[in-house]
Amino acid sequence: MAELKLNIYNRKEIVKTYEAESYDLTFGVVEDLINLVDLEKLNLDDNNEVIKEAGKIVLGGMDIIKPLYKDIFEGLTDEELRNTHLSELASVLINVLKFAINQMMQGTTKKN
Repeated sequence: MAELKLNIYNRKEIVKTYEAESYDLTFGVVEDLINLVDLEKLNLDDNNEVIKEAGKIVLGGMDIIKPLYKDIFEGLTDEELRNTHLSELASVLINVLKFAINQMMQGTTKKN
């Protein structure tokens, strides 16, 4: 998984940066995310499609998203989340999603 990075802003100035080397999703979070995404139509090689699906997750799953970011970036607060750029939140979510789906796909291929 790519390094995960989230900047906290005071208007346009970065005041803090959170970083995480990796993140392993729990099955419960994966289940919640899958319920928000149409996996059969998702093409991980099409960034526009992945971005569109990430947008659906953000719109439909704020109760899932906020705790997810706070779990990925230890110490992150609700106020700091309010001071991040949406593009960076989406980038983190996309990387986590791609990683989780690839892990699931590898698990299925290993069994066959």
